Amino acid sequence: MSDTPLQPPLFAYIIGFALAACCAIWAGSQFALTGSSIGYGVLTGLSFGAMFAFGQRVKNRLFPTPESTKWKINAGPTAADLRPARRAAARAKPMTVAFDAEFIKTSRAGAELESIAWQDINRIIITIGDDFLPMPYWMIATTKGGIRLPNDTPGLEALMEEFKVKLPGYDNDATYNAVISAMGAMEGTFEVWKKATPAA
Repeated sequence: MSDTPLQPPLFAYIIGFALAACCAIWAGSQFALTGSSIGYGVLTGLSFGAMFAFGQRVKNRLFPTPESTKWKINAGPTAADLRPARRAAARAKPMTVAFDAEFIKTSRAGAELESIAWQDINRIIITIGDDFLPMPYWMIATTKGGIRLPNDTPGLEALMEEFKVKLPGYDNDATYNAVISAMGAMEGTFEVWKKATPAA
C-alpha cells in the first residue's frame, strides 16, 4: 500500500477552474452594475484567487517539475523506510527543531534526525507545494543539502528569531516582504535570504 497521499483527479481541478472563472465573471459584472458594491468586489477577488490556484494545479499536473530540478532536502527517514508500528508512532510524534550556538538540529521523539551548521547555511526558501491543503515549508539549504521544515514545526518560531541574529542581512524589509508573500500564497517558491557573495 502506497504512503503517497492521494490527490484529486485532474478533471476536478479543471472543473474548479471553470467554476471559479464563471463566478469571477458573474461577480465582476454585478460589481459593475451595482455601483462598486464591496461584497461583489470581494467575491470577484476571491474568485480570481481560486482561478489562479486551480490553474497552477492544472499546470503542474500537465507539466510536472522534473525530478532533477527539485530540491534535494532531507527531512529524516521517510515513512516507507519504517515498519508499520514505527510508522504509526512517527506520525503521532511531530518533528521538532532546536538550535545552539553552532548547529540547527531536527529530532522526533527525542531521537536526532539531522543537523546543519549555521556557518554552512547559504540560502533560506519557503515553498508551497501542489498539495490538496497547501502547507508552507521552510528550506534551510547548504551546498550539500539542508533541512525541510513544515511551517507548524515546534521550535520554528524561535529559530526564525535566531535567523535575525545569526544570518547577516536577514533582518530587513525584503525578508519580511518575502515571508508575508509566501504566507498569503497557495503555491510557489519564495527566496527569503541568501548568503552574500564575498567581494572579489
